[in-house]
Amino acid sequence: MQIFFILSKMSFTKIRGNQCQSVAKVFFWIVTLGFVIETPVIAQSDFSRVTPGRDFSFPQDHNIHADFQTEWWYVTANLLGEDGLTYGAQFTLFRNNLLVGGKPQPIFFAHAALTTPSEFFHAERFARADMGHGGIESEPWVAFLDHWQFKGTGKNPLPGSLSVIEKDFGYDLKLSKSPYFLQGENGFSKKNSDGSTASYYYSAPFIKLDGQIHFDGKSVKVTGDAWFDREWSSTAIIGGALGWDWLALHLDADTALMLYTVRSAGENYLSGTIMKASGQQRRLSAIDIHWRPLEWAEFNDRKYPIVWQLAIPSEDIELTITPINNNQFLDATTQYWEGAVKTSGSHSVRGYLELFGY
Repeated sequence: MQIFFILSKMSFTKIRGNQCQSVAKVFFWIVTLGFVIETPVIAQSDFSRVTPGRDFSFPQDHNIHADFQTEWWYVTANLLGEDGLTYGAQFTLFRNNLLVGGKPQPIFFAHAALTTPSEFFHAERFARADMGHGGIESEPWVAFLDHWQFKGTGKNPLPGSLSVIEKDFGYDLKLSKSPYFLQGENGFSKKNSDGSTASYYYSAPFIKLDGQIHFDGKSVKVTGDAWFDREWSSTAIIGGALGWDWLALHLDADTALMLYTVRSAGENYLSGTIMKASGQQRRLSAIDIHWRPLEWAEFNDRKYPIVWQLAIPSEDIELTITPINNNQFLDATTQYWEGAVKTSGSHSVRGYLELFGY
């Protein structure tokens, strides 16, 4: 199939999960199949492995790691509007390699979302790297796909700005600096107990922001807190029922919490980190964390656990976690639930929750 080489630009948008849905899925899979049918799928052995002991280097590690199969740049934001309402915003840029003519061909795709107390807007876009419609530029630093842009300062993402504009929604946000934290074992983030599935992972959880969000023909000034995550890897989650749950909370102005559970090959691997704005951090293991779902909601005939109970006795944390809007389901080419949450209990705070693989 030569359709991929006929297309000069692989880029489209899907809004609210229903407009252009069939076009998006057909177009994406036709182009992807153009790769797969013409040449073999890339094996993980064709790329560098994630192993312990990496020496992270900034600002270089903010950029593309072409010797790894996949990576992503990810921002979530909990927002308070001048109207007194709470909102959420998400932006994720992914890079993945497919094999074309025996050589890796980078493909970029991005998701953007805006949550209000009563509505949820989202869109996705795809682009070929070699056509210049998506990628990372190192100086000045920018992660972009078409007109969606996460711009940094000099060679660094932070401080920076984040801009997404679509027909039905958008946001323009200014992001402050934040210290970076290496997750897991000095940035080696295991996704199973033996570490055979892992990523390199770091976070910037103490970002302050201000700006505007746009929806329903109006704009609202907002302030809030944002979280920037970076991961890259060459290994996939394999075997059995797959999926993960990820949680990020701003516990107070100086404390952030990240947790995840990965479900694969009959194992639930649970890990987390407490981070302090001073730069201190503490790794959490499964014995520290008591995290269980309380309520479920159904989207596209699948049930997702959108209300949770969390206890970390060693940190005096006991929370009930609920969405600010139950319907934050991204009906994208890859479907998942991700959205802004709030807590009650020992802390009354905000954060983001991601649920994949249900």
